Amino acid sequence: MRKILGVRHGHDASASLIVDGKIVADIAEERLTRKKNDGSFPENAIRYCLEAGGITSQDLDAVTIPTASISSTLQTFFPGGNIKEQSKQSLKLYLKKIINHYKIELPVYYEIFPLRRDCKIIPVHHHLAHASSAYYTSGLSDQNTLVVVMDGVGDGWSTSLWRGEGNHLTILQKYDDSSSLAWFYAAATEALGWRHGSDEWKMMGLAPYGNPQHGALDGFYPEFENGILIKKHGFGAPHRFPDHGCNHYHLNDAVELKKIAEDLGRENFAAEVQRVVEEQAEHLIYPWLAKENTRNLCCAGGFFLNVKFNQRVWYSGLVDNQWIYPNSGDSGLTVGTALFAYYSYNPEKKIHKIQTQYLGPEYSNTEIEMTLQDRKIPYKYYSDIELITAEKLAENKIVAWFQGRMEAGPRALGHRSILMSPLRAENKDIINACVKYREGFRPFTPSILYEKADDYLRNSREELFMITSFEVKEEVKKRIPAVVHVDGTARPQMVKREHNSQYYELIKKFGELTGEYVVLNTSFNVKGEPIICTPSEAIKCFFDTGLDALVMGNYLITKKEWTNESQ
Repeated sequence: MRKILGVRHGHDASASLIVDGKIVADIAEERLTRKKNDGSFPENAIRYCLEAGGITSQDLDAVTIPTASISSTLQTFFPGGNIKEQSKQSLKLYLKKIINHYKIELPVYYEIFPLRRDCKIIPVHHHLAHASSAYYTSGLSDQNTLVVVMDGVGDGWSTSLWRGEGNHLTILQKYDDSSSLAWFYAAATEALGWRHGSDEWKMMGLAPYGNPQHGALDGFYPEFENGILIKKHGFGAPHRFPDHGCNHYHLNDAVELKKIAEDLGRENFAAEVQRVVEEQAEHLIYPWLAKENTRNLCCAGGFFLNVKFNQRVWYSGLVDNQWIYPNSGDSGLTVGTALFAYYSYNPEKKIHKIQTQYLGPEYSNTEIEMTLQDRKIPYKYYSDIELITAEKLAENKIVAWFQGRMEAGPRALGHRSILMSPLRAENKDIINACVKYREGFRPFTPSILYEKADDYLRNSREELFMITSFEVKEEVKKRIPAVVHVDGTARPQMVKREHNSQYYELIKKFGELTGEYVVLNTSFNVKGEPIICTPSEAIKCFFDTGLDALVMGNYLITKKEWTNESQ
């Protein structure tokens, strides 16, 4: 089995293509439709993945999905194929209920993806898909590894622990939604007026501004002790409201939590929420590390987008190898399903650690220039665009940086980024207010040359994907204040030349000009919108925000030149 397409239909819909065990393409549907957290059937993402692999759907050996049941929608878009034999019994009742009661008939303008009769359709349990996304990208298959999955709920599970050994995952423990620390965090996020399943990192960013209020939230969360769930919490059924291709979720606890937040103050409430989840997750994970006699930890599921908890685990000294799958939310499930299928059918193959997330669309200089010419936008071409951009940053300009293949996952990693100098503390407020249009407490990432990371961070490890925060050394906090959070930490991206030579060169040039080999990096978008994908989207964002310059490929666009040209 060589060519495997992973498909996720539901909130954060996505598609991924694996060829011979390599991730060839990975993209969320939202990046192509511009609908945040788009839950539509990922027709556009599927089409992109097939194009990126230079294949058609009839070349596929398998289509995998991150759930135990196959929907009629999937079978409508993928006619043909063969449902994996051992899954038929578990799907029998579901298929009888769903497929026999109605038939989906697509309009003629929708594209379908016919499969060969021998192409397997493989359902993979939601949590096994998450576990696979972490383990089969970690490069740790030659060592006994604890794999932990924590999310809202998927296929009835919210918490699961696995043993990774060789090319095999074995379930150690699982709990239903009464164990969901992620749902507690989501209900608290909703209580502060933010979106459940989308805005949890706002809670994480606000927490360091407050003081934990021990006991204030007792009774609203599950409790763990010695690796065991000792107190369940009944969240009740989540409510879902569909809106423009995505879903808004509501948990009943949010109503009471909102009252508590008003009494405590938003900052103190956020601090206590963060304290609770860190403490309870420790009570779950640390005993299992001891039970499994391992210092290797892999994690996935939306809970592990919490960079502060990931930092706490690293600083505990209990792990030597800590790997969190960078796209650990539900849009990353498709990679997990496809890799699970690949290693199930190719158990002798070696597991490699992934090194990049540049897996989306890219645009050539020719395509970029045509877009600019069609819109009659003045531009300049520079062969040394990295130096020109570094000079703009050294002048304290805000620069949008659009290069190469778009990133998979929630983080901009120097291909679809907004950049600024980290040397002035006020730059954080400037970008939040004038470009991102978001809350002032939201922090920004320092993109650091890989070789220079130890000059800035204390007790760090390799971190290429902004998935863990670290303490910033005391002597450098005042030198790069715009990327140091209020608690003295930073969520870095360490940039290696071999993975992104152009971005590496830009940071290097900025360092030569300023003495600091760090730039402020945030995603190229505004609050509430997906990260920019295409040149036309980049142009719209540029002219609708306080950006000073837009760099796409080797082309520089500035508003000053646009004004002069118009006159």
